[in-house]
Amino acid sequence: MEKTKKDAADFAKVMYGLSSNFGGKITDDDIKLRFTALIEYSILDINKAATWLLKNRVATFPPVPTTKEIIDAIAKIQGQLENKEIAAIEADKILRLLKVWGRECGTRFKNPVTEYLMTYRWNFQYLGGLSENDLKWWRKDFIEAYKDTELNKDQFLDVADKAGLTISTDNLKQLISK
Repeated sequence: MEKTKKDAADFAKVMYGLSSNFGGKITDDDIKLRFTALIEYSILDINKAATWLLKNRVATFPPVPTTKEIIDAIAKIQGQLENKEIAAIEADKILRLLKVWGRECGTRFKNPVTEYLMTYRWNFQYLGGLSENDLKWWRKDFIEAYKDTELNKDQFLDVADKAGLTISTDNLKQLISK
């Protein structure tokens, strides 16, 4: 957006519409603050985010979606996944492999954080010994561990790389081409 009267008016329409739809009230000062915070996004992005929130928002408090919710909606629309979502996808991949191959699965992972966790923290032999209920808890543990490791990825992966326990990009390309 640019600081033009047209963009400001379009932005205000979106904010008033969004707040009235959820039964909240928004002040002119709040609109100015949000306009400044969201200046880097286009009015089209903000409009799409507002539409996405109208269709998908579950939270009822606060009644007016926060600026962070709008930014998160823009990220979702643009296909950016949060670490928690990526971790859940990775955990589901592991559980699918466990279901197909069992305890003897020897898969290496393209995702370095998943590779690290399945080398240093868990393995398929361990997972194969867990009950269905324990696997549900393991999935939650994996997601938390993934998020924590992602925050300190360089520190953890550097140790694993020096020990020769991560796959280099060249080796990974060779494995895929076979």
